[in-house]
Amino acid sequence: MLLLVMEITFLSRQEPITFQIKQPKIEFSNVTFEKLDAILITPERIKARLKADKALVYKDRNELYDINATLHFDDHDDWLQAQKAVYRPDEIRLIGDILYDSNHTLLFKSDDLVYNTRTDIAVSPTPFVLQKDGSTAEGKTMRYDAKTRHVTAEYVQFMIEEE
Repeated sequence: MLLLVMEITFLSRQEPITFQIKQPKIEFSNVTFEKLDAILITPERIKARLKADKALVYKDRNELYDINATLHFDDHDDWLQAQKAVYRPDEIRLIGDILYDSNHTLLFKSDDLVYNTRTDIAVSPTPFVLQKDGSTAEGKTMRYDAKTRHVTAEYVQFMIEEE
């Protein structure tokens, strides 16, 4: 017992030792996820839900296959489908059977779409179809500036349905 008291007395007079445990930053690299179901949540609300049959994570990009996403805005929801998405810093590229439905009022179809997240500009370098209010526009290429809501397209055929 005396030894225990002496040990406690000795330890109490020593400078305390502190350990700094640093949590290593976990990086997912060269990882495959099957049947991904991801939700983007902010303090205000759920902003998006993304489902993919497969997700491959690399150091320089992420690839998702057979994606289905719902984007929640304050006043409406948008839906997105594509066979493949490649996400790199500042860029999202959608490939194959792209379908973008904005609040059931605008439908966009294409096979290739590149969206620059820094500039908010989407470019479809392949033929596209836009449908709105019974009207259809088909074109060779399209550029959409989300900040100014301006669309530029080439070789467009526009069809209007009248009742």
